[in-house]
Parts: sequence; C-alpha cells; structure tokens
Amino acid sequence: MKIFLIIITLLLTQSFADKTVIKTITVNQMLYPNKTLSELKEIAVQKAKLSAAKEIFGEFLLSETVMVNGKILDDVVREKSGGVVHIKGEPKFQNGENFGDLQVTIEAYATDEEIQDMTPQFIRLDDFTYTNADIAQRDLKGAAEGAFIVEAISSKKPSARNTSADEARKLVLSVEITKASYDEESATYTMSGAVEYIPAFLRNADLSKSNEETVENSKNILYSSQERIQKVKRGFYGVWSGFIMRSNGGSGDVMIEITQSGVGTIDYNSLNCGGELIIQSKTANIVKFKEILTYGEDKCVDKHFIDLKKLNNTQLLLMQYNEENKEVARGTLYREQ
Repeated sequence: MKIFLIIITLLLTQSFADKTVIKTITVNQMLYPNKTLSELKEIAVQKAKLSAAKEIFGEFLLSETVMVNGKILDDVVREKSGGVVHIKGEPKFQNGENFGDLQVTIEAYATDEEIQDMTPQFIRLDDFTYTNADIAQRDLKGAAEGAFIVEAISSKKPSARNTSADEARKLVLSVEITKASYDEESATYTMSGAVEYIPAFLRNADLSKSNEETVENSKNILYSSQERIQKVKRGFYGVWSGFIMRSNGGSGDVMIEITQSGVGTIDYNSLNCGGELIIQSKTANIVKFKEILTYGEDKCVDKHFIDLKKLNNTQLLLMQYNEENKEVARGTLYREQ
C-alpha cells in the first residue's frame, strides 16, 4: 500500500511540474549604476525567469507573438513577475567572470496545465451576422470582421463584449475567415471562421485600460501647449525592452537605457553581454548609435551599429547593422519607464 501511494505521488508530481529548466543569467552592475544590490538581484532573477519562460513556452510564444501584438510577454510574463514560471527553492547568487558581474541561477518550472494555458487555441464561429446602418458599405466588411473578433473572444471573456474592434484585435494572434457573404437587400454580412488566441493572455487582459486611455486622451485636450510639449519631449530617453529577430533565424531579448545626457547602454540578456551606445547622429525620429561592448565580449559580436526609429512615445523600432551596413537584426522595443 505504501509503495502504491509513493507511485501515485510521483505520477501526480510529474503531471503538475512537467517542464523544469535550470537557467543562469549574468547582469553587470555598470549597466545599472543607480540600482542597489537588492534591486540588481531582483533584475537578475526577473531576467532569469524570462529566459526560462522562453525555453518552457517556446521560441514562438516569447518572440514571434511579441512582434505581432507586443503584449504577450508584457502582460503574462513581465507584469506578473514571471507569470506562470515558478522557482524551486531560492535563487543562487555569485560573482561572475567580469568586474561588476552578478550571476544568478534558478531552477524554474511550469505545470502541464499552465503550459496548456499558454498554448495557442482556436475559437470557431459559424454564420455570424453583422449589419450597421451608420457605416458606409465600403467600410462594412472591415467592421464586420472586427465585430466577428469581439463576438469570438466574448465567448471566452464576457467582459470583452464592450471593447472596441481595435482593442479586440490586440487580444488575438490571428483571424481566419473561411466563408463570407453579403446580402445587399438587408446590408448584412455573414461570416464563418476561427480566431486564434492564448487563454492565459485573454484571461489576464485588463480591458479597463483601454477605457482609461480614452479618458486620458480626452484630458490631454485640456493641457496647455507647454504641458503637451513637455509630454512629447520624452522622446528617446528612458528604458526600453523587447525582442529582436536576427537574420540568421535566432532571436533574443534586449534592454536599452538612454539618459537625458545622451548616455546609452544596451544589455543582451539571453547572451549575457552588453555595453555602451555612442551616438553617431540624431534627428527627430531616428537616433544612430555605435555599439561598444564592455562585458561578455566572448559571447557577442562587437562592431554593431544600431538605429532606433521612434514609432510613438511608447515604441521604438530597433535595426541592427554590421560593419558592411547590412541589417542583421530588428525588433520592436517598448518603453519601461
């Protein structure tokens, strides 16, 4: 009987902690001069969790989908302190190879249920109908597809029913309309198809934010010209992070910090290397840097040039070039602070 119970316990343990990885990440204190040791340890653990999440949930989820809508990693992993990535025991800290290096090793895991929760799934809708007398016929098809998405995700998240079509599109990975017809007499579109989504992302999405942003945008109209200029002046300054896709098929996460004085630093977390960014030229929308590695030179290729193109006040497009001015990587960065 005792042996039987032990076997059952082992089976249950395996089913609820099916994916375990060990990750070692190094951060360099020189890239975070204003952080305390405690804060630096927290940053290191967070980066280790992100690296573990990438391996546990796959390259596609933590790189490709970030490029699609920019929110999977932010909402599910980063904003929830590692999200569904758990740590066994305590993180182990030690000094790294280079001066200022802090190294952390964690044993991270996610259960089968959590992995399934982060696996893309489909919602099918058949014969969905849409009509709106206030919309011109030329715009009706696009509006019908937007309403199709809202209807689909509302079946899994009822609070999404009042969200806009634009916000609804951000909650899904893809939309496939397999059949569509238009009845001129009733000005009605009928559609069938499927919406691809990630359960954990949809469940954790805070739809109240979109309403808050609408209110905030309305308030901005009341700002004086000087206040509006001050908000826009945030420009390139601040901390930015995201994923880049390399021309050789690889990917990796990047963090860039640009101070008001124009000093820039870059950290390639997954490669454990980083350094300084030296400004070469600057316009209103593009800043060009030369990259000088200060640690982890054996893990990264130096002599890169980086262009940052401003998309808006919260997003930058990063383009990385080699010495021959050939693009070798690109990705979208999102403002952290």
